[in-house]
Amino acid sequence: MERNLAHIVGVDIGGTNTDLVYVDTVTGELRTAKVPTTSHDQAFGLMNGIEALGLNAKDITLITHGTTVATNATIERKGAKCGLLTTRGFRDVLELRRRDRPKTYGLIGEFTPLIERRYRMEVDERIGADGEVIAELNEAEVVSQAERLRDLGCEVLVISFMHSYVDARHEQRARELVKQVWPNDYIVISSDVLPVMREFERTSTTVIAGYVRPLLERYLSSLTDKLSASGYHEDLLVVQSNGGLVSAPMVPQFAANTILSGPAAGVTAAVSIAKTAGLQNVVSCDMGGTSLDICVINGLVPAGTHQQHLDFGMPLCVPMIDVHAIGSGGGSIARIDSTGILQVGPQSAGADPGPACFGKGGTQPTVTDAKLVLGMLGKSLAIGKNTGLGFNLDLARAAIADAIAGPLGLSVEDAAEAILKVTGAQMGAYIRKKLFERGLDPRDFSILAFGGAGPLHANRIMRETGCERMVIPPYPGITSAMGCLLGSLRHDFIQAFNQAIPALDVRSLGAVYGEHIEKGSELLIHEGVPKDKITPVLGADMCYLGQTHSIYVEFDPNAELSQAYLQRAFEEAYHRQYSQLLDGYEVLLVNLRTSLMGDPAVDDMSKFHKLPTTPTPASDTCLVYFNGKPQSTSVYERHSLPFDFEIVGPALLLQQDSTSFIEPGYCGIVQKCGSIFVERTA
Repeated sequence: MERNLAHIVGVDIGGTNTDLVYVDTVTGELRTAKVPTTSHDQAFGLMNGIEALGLNAKDITLITHGTTVATNATIERKGAKCGLLTTRGFRDVLELRRRDRPKTYGLIGEFTPLIERRYRMEVDERIGADGEVIAELNEAEVVSQAERLRDLGCEVLVISFMHSYVDARHEQRARELVKQVWPNDYIVISSDVLPVMREFERTSTTVIAGYVRPLLERYLSSLTDKLSASGYHEDLLVVQSNGGLVSAPMVPQFAANTILSGPAAGVTAAVSIAKTAGLQNVVSCDMGGTSLDICVINGLVPAGTHQQHLDFGMPLCVPMIDVHAIGSGGGSIARIDSTGILQVGPQSAGADPGPACFGKGGTQPTVTDAKLVLGMLGKSLAIGKNTGLGFNLDLARAAIADAIAGPLGLSVEDAAEAILKVTGAQMGAYIRKKLFERGLDPRDFSILAFGGAGPLHANRIMRETGCERMVIPPYPGITSAMGCLLGSLRHDFIQAFNQAIPALDVRSLGAVYGEHIEKGSELLIHEGVPKDKITPVLGADMCYLGQTHSIYVEFDPNAELSQAYLQRAFEEAYHRQYSQLLDGYEVLLVNLRTSLMGDPAVDDMSKFHKLPTTPTPASDTCLVYFNGKPQSTSVYERHSLPFDFEIVGPALLLQQDSTSFIEPGYCGIVQKCGSIFVERTA
């Protein structure tokens, strides 16, 4: 049954704040809200946000939701207690990793796997790389080892056998056997999660999926109960790491796919904003309270990856948008290190206690405290002010004076500006590095700044990176929440294939893709997507025979998958990436990948933003401390600015979800789509 998309809410829950956007697709009404995140139970923050939007839950027809629950659980090691059953001799795969080290130089390094060694058990079985059964599965041992792990208090059982990507029968049989003795449904097998070769990456991804599954299930159950009690009985959709959506009941089955949920939604929104603004190349910069998340968007295509390290020795191998984070956010703590040098981050004050100026007990100076001292933030726009929170300038000054200004012999204002300079230098260097790694010129890109803190730092980031322009979207503080509305229901499938093109059986290729399409269509139809709205995307991981690593090649949906086409598609993709080909080497199809997706609930958020027609908006002035002195700064209400209005820096643009700062020597122009382009004037 097709969904009612009349009244939809997008929610992005970050480490510090929870952002919400509501749109009425019939009338075009748009509302936004930003409330403090309730870290002890994120569901409470979401419910507070719905109230802040002025909505009754019973009137909402769809909620889409980006969450950091799984990310935080993995990084902070707060997931479920897991046990592992694996092939005899491979108990320590998780610790052996790829023989890498946390620090390249030196002999000291620590690593703690998600499953301790005492909870990793071996059983007799072995399937070879060609699918031949070398040793039959010892069924009695499987049951006894599972009972042992159960008695040790393990909540989740992970099963990862060698070469199960070729033949999954041993894993599947083991799952059937342990169901008799395992007390719950938390049994995860690697051939379901990642049926590809490389035993370490396959086992690591499967363990992560099991590690976060109970936590996600409990969180979504708690949230669903709260929503139901308030009158909401429609679907809840969750953002995946690939930017697509999945219905809440299916999340436990695809738990690993939601690890980087929130950052992916921001990139989805950034692509839409860039397209509407007529830009092809942007760097999305999502700066919230805890971190700066960046993604390179080249030709309106966000960088993607099939492997991301969540932490040292913890690879996650699922399709995802390639988002990189640096610990620079509004809550990042400034300190003087042992050498007397000013450092900012990666430690963060988070939502609790938060920056010193929040008055919740925090005493360490943060980036937000520095911005308040410099005059960039107004008390009337403090997030959570209705619940008693606000900006206390005296507390911010005291924190910076004690920890930074005093030790460095600076005035409080100069110390605050130094905090922002260090923060900007860190972010700028990181973005330049990511562009250079891809062989891209920063001068060809614009900085698209969003998140609650992004537009205050974007001008500095633009200077540090050498980018020619910065773009401030209409609602920067809730852009990621908007991205939740722009996503499509999506399911991805992968299967090891390992066939060289000259010896390729095209029928077997079609059979794998056909099975993927059938499975994905079933899931999407069950989630409410009409069959005629389902779009398949076919691709493969390919490489030259003998190479260790592969590249992803997406196939033309209208092309016949012949040997000649596959060879040509690989060579075009390989040349784009490496500017050369290796003549004389056969090409191998390593893994086949299929994505199936429906249409987004909303395809363009700009149609909900209407620019005012007032030719000359009201303005005020204030003093902002910049470049070592107080400077008279124009102050505008952001949403009073009409199309083509020119904003000459220094200027502050105020709105409920974020504040933007345009530096002296720069000028902003309001675009038809509502975004503001900022460029250098001299």
